[in-house]
Amino acid sequence: MKNKILIVVFLIISQIGFTQSLEETSNWIENNAGAPNNLFSNTIAYNSQTNRLLLYKNYSAPFKFRKVTEIDPKDVSSISLYKAEKKGSLGGILLNFKKGGSNTKIYLANNNTKITKVNKVEEKQLYALPILAEGGLDHTKRIKKYYINLFQQLGVAVKDGDTF
Repeated sequence: MKNKILIVVFLIISQIGFTQSLEETSNWIENNAGAPNNLFSNTIAYNSQTNRLLLYKNYSAPFKFRKVTEIDPKDVSSISLYKAEKKGSLGGILLNFKKGGSNTKIYLANNNTKITKVNKVEEKQLYALPILAEGGLDHTKRIKKYYINLFQQLGVAVKDGDTF
């Protein structure tokens, strides 16, 4: 009996020690889910005041700017892989929204730490949001797992869209 309790305590402690923080997950995505030749990178920030997830696509060439997409993370139901339709194009993952879609805000912003809206804010009703990712299928699957983990850390139970 003591051995069983000891094993359960050990398993609980080991799970706590290996859980990533929201910041660690976001940093991994930023460092590992970009485009070839660093043409763009993906950055994620969560605004706890508005409960909105900010998905940045940071373009580096020829001008530095950010395309910002604001979503309500509670609207995401599943995350799945998608393949590029054209040869040489990047595939990636899809954030699939619940039935009825999600009201998103899309705008361009300066590429600095303080985000100031520089263009008109476009509000769209989206049913899925594609996120480009470089690398082979195994790497894209890892990116998908990190996004699933990110939503779980925000308290949103998203499903793996490729398993049902």
